[in-house]
Amino acid sequence: MAILAIFSSILLSACKQEHQPKETPNISQTERKTLNNSEISGKYSVKTLNNNTENLGNLIFDFNSEEKRLAITTDCNNITAEYEIGKNKLQFSNAISTRKFCQGAMDNENTISKVLPKIEKFSFSEKELKLLSNDNKVLISLIKTEKSE
Repeated sequence: MAILAIFSSILLSACKQEHQPKETPNISQTERKTLNNSEISGKYSVKTLNNNTENLGNLIFDFNSEEKRLAITTDCNNITAEYEIGKNKLQFSNAISTRKFCQGAMDNENTISKVLPKIEKFSFSEKELKLLSNDNKVLISLIKTEKSE
């Protein structure tokens, strides 16, 4: 009987180990892969466009979360597109543009028109939104300047 009592004590003490919660890694803002529709809303200036940081002019990306529409203002024309956002997914469709000719000011517009359909993912940190290709190449990097009106 004494052996049974000792065995039971050992067994119960082994089962009574304190449950330690698993330590979850501190996911910083720099690693966010989710962004809800209202969080993306606002105006952004362009930091990089297809790895280019020079001669970006006055490019403004304005995400309207109510209409799920992106309006891009350039030094010459305007571009609009619809967008769909999900977990680590951001895709644009139905892009249209005004077609004024502005000598020397259309390079950025042409680049945007080429890379916009290639955007499939994003990463978000603090005020920076990176628009990525399917293979995680940064196509456009944006800095949030203000909330959308």
